Amino acid sequence: MTFSSLLVWSLGLSASGRNSQDAAVSTVSKAEQSLAQAYAAVVDAESAGVNVVRLLLGLNDANKLLSEAQSALEVDDFEECVRLAELAIEAGSGVANEARVLEVEVNDAHVSLLWWVAGSSILGVSVVALVSVFGYRYFKRWYYQRLLKMKPRIGEA
Repeated sequence: MTFSSLLVWSLGLSASGRNSQDAAVSTVSKAEQSLAQAYAAVVDAESAGVNVVRLLLGLNDANKLLSEAQSALEVDDFEECVRLAELAIEAGSGVANEARVLEVEVNDAHVSLLWWVAGSSILGVSVVALVSVFGYRYFKRWYYQRLLKMKPRIGEA
């Protein structure tokens, strides 16, 4: 090998190493964004009333993968870093999707409960109104019949 070919080869390795490092840093950054979105989705789901224990476990696993990817980046193991960061992205996306699905299910349950309560209230008010109308009619008829059976007392003083 000549000096110029050795120089070109080493520059190619340096550029290739730089590209690998840039790809690893970019993938880690995407993983961090994915986990931030997953965390926000879990917070939204929790505020909707979802039991988030399972989601937090998934988020914890994704954070472990991201931590391992960052450790691999620090020791210049770019291939492992990219692999772990991509796994963290997948795990974070899975947690975010599951959180959204559970939030929709809880919201649907709340809407169903609202319709049930509204229907029950309408039915209850209708029954009370009907009982009141028929009760008033019965009482009025009974009272008038009692009045008609009474004999007036005239001249007792």
